[in-house]
Amino acid sequence: MSATRHDWRALAPCLAQSRPVLVYDHRGIGDSTYSSTDEITMESLARDLLLLIVHLGWPEVAICGWSMGGVVVQQMLVLPFNTPHPTPLPFRVTHVILVGTRSTVLRNPQHGLQIRPTNVPRTPAERKALIRLTLQATFDPSWLHENSARFDKILHETVHGRCETTYLFCGEGLTLQLQAFEFADLLPNLSSRNTKVLIIHGSQDQVIPFRCAQEMLQRIPGAHFVETGNKPGQVPHLAFGHQWFEYFDLGVWHNVVDMHLWK
Repeated sequence: MSATRHDWRALAPCLAQSRPVLVYDHRGIGDSTYSSTDEITMESLARDLLLLIVHLGWPEVAICGWSMGGVVVQQMLVLPFNTPHPTPLPFRVTHVILVGTRSTVLRNPQHGLQIRPTNVPRTPAERKALIRLTLQATFDPSWLHENSARFDKILHETVHGRCETTYLFCGEGLTLQLQAFEFADLLPNLSSRNTKVLIIHGSQDQVIPFRCAQEMLQRIPGAHFVETGNKPGQVPHLAFGHQWFEYFDLGVWHNVVDMHLWK
């Protein structure tokens, strides 16, 4: 759960070697359509996720939420404590992995993806330029300098693999709606016994400030941060950007996920 499901094209097959993996697009993003009459908020996206899991009939799930997807996951987890209309989850969330995400609204305009809201279709050249700027923000300058060929490949795949819906979604009204969430004070209600939470965040994240990870660690009972080192389940260092799984061998991230799910 990130910008679009296509962003998981490298990691999802790796994780699927040892478990069923479902990747989906939020309403109105990527391949997922929406009606102009739909009210799209973080809570409505969280309820979409709830209904999707119910539809699948899975009694237990482990969820990895990246960037905005991590916000949606947290919003869903606190639905049972939502007032005035609490919504019990009819399944058990055994494990959660929150990557490059946050639990509060970012007030500083320098953070987040710098996409100017518009409801006007862009030309192919404008679209490519926007995608380039957006992608560059998900890496740090050092990675971009050392991996120019890899970046060009990702850019090509992104330009030719996404539909225009992804960018039409970010109209001004919807952008404001998705910023109007407030659930941080409900996070302490979560049970560390029922749900194990792992937080992953790179110190070079140019989109979501690193301090957001510490804020979540303080709010979510029993949450722990990914460890550094050379053992399975650890990452070599924290100097990685928002596009986290482009920084180390995919096997590193596979082990991080596996070790967390075994807890």
